[in-house]
Amino acid sequence: MTAEDIDASKAPLIEHLVELRSRLIKSLLAFLIMFFACFFFAKHIYNVLVFPYVLAAGGDASQVKLIYTAPLEYLFTQIKIAIFGASFFSFPVVASQIYKFVAPGLYKNEDWYDGRGLNRTLAEGK
Repeated sequence: MTAEDIDASKAPLIEHLVELRSRLIKSLLAFLIMFFACFFFAKHIYNVLVFPYVLAAGGDASQVKLIYTAPLEYLFTQIKIAIFGASFFSFPVVASQIYKFVAPGLYKNEDWYDGRGLNRTLAEGK
């Protein structure tokens, strides 16, 4: 890599900050959309997560009762499930935004995300 290639890829600090802000906003929007979707389906997700316990405790869902010991525990449980689900489902967007921000600063030999290189890197364990 020559000095001309490095100088061509330089950007002022303000441009970097603007790009970082746009990437963070996109990541946050993806997380919020997934949060509200997971919060809407929180009861169903909770039932899926509790199903192994129901099988181990007696097998019949009508006989197994779970209680809440605090007034807002049910709401907080749904919020925690939604946060976990949102972080799980929005991770591909967040990871791609991180890579898109970092990729212009990589040298050509460090740029391994072209599909073939990513698969080869994962297979070789580098």
